[in-house]
Amino acid sequence: MSANQPRLELRIDVFALGGQRALALPTLTPPELVAAILDEFHELEFLSDAAGNYQLLKASDRAPLDDATPTGQQLASGDQLLLVEREAPLPKGAKRMRHHAYLRDQGTSKVYKLHWQPAIIGRPDNSQEHNDWLAVNMAAHPAGRRISRRHAQITEANGQYFVERLSPNPTVVKDSQGVSTPVDQQKHPLRHGDVLYFENSQIALKFIVRERETTP
Repeated sequence: MSANQPRLELRIDVFALGGQRALALPTLTPPELVAAILDEFHELEFLSDAAGNYQLLKASDRAPLDDATPTGQQLASGDQLLLVEREAPLPKGAKRMRHHAYLRDQGTSKVYKLHWQPAIIGRPDNSQEHNDWLAVNMAAHPAGRRISRRHAQITEANGQYFVERLSPNPTVVKDSQGVSTPVDQQKHPLRHGDVLYFENSQIALKFIVRERETTP
């Protein structure tokens, strides 16, 4: 039935993929349109499946769309939009990374955005210091109980990324050539495409870096 309904013809910049054509039902709310975009461009490894992590802006003035109002009441055919990430607030003492960095679970395809550094990988524990620095919460993962509360952390300095182990549980970095290197409690270089492998849980997280776009 919906195939016969009028559509909005839009152009959407999906990060580096500019000017993507979309025929959207005017009854869709912006979060519903975002969900459709994420489904369409799932081949972009850094995209998560959580529409709430993103918002749509009008390209003309970068004004955000109202999430509760149907797109047909906010847009006209021919409008251009930008898909952008929502930035999480910085915890006290943390800093932004130079580029956008992510970890993608190779088993579940879940994507974790590293909004700050130090970016702790582990599980929540209010009894430990800097619980708000937890950037990758593995508590809900099927094998998450085998991840230490403070398992590892990722930091960045001058565009170079590092991982260091915070627990005695084994952690390995596998590079794009398949070479595995154990991580100790010293900083180990981490490069785009490397995979963090946690042996006790068999969880593998691919490290992804995306450069920040230049705002016109």
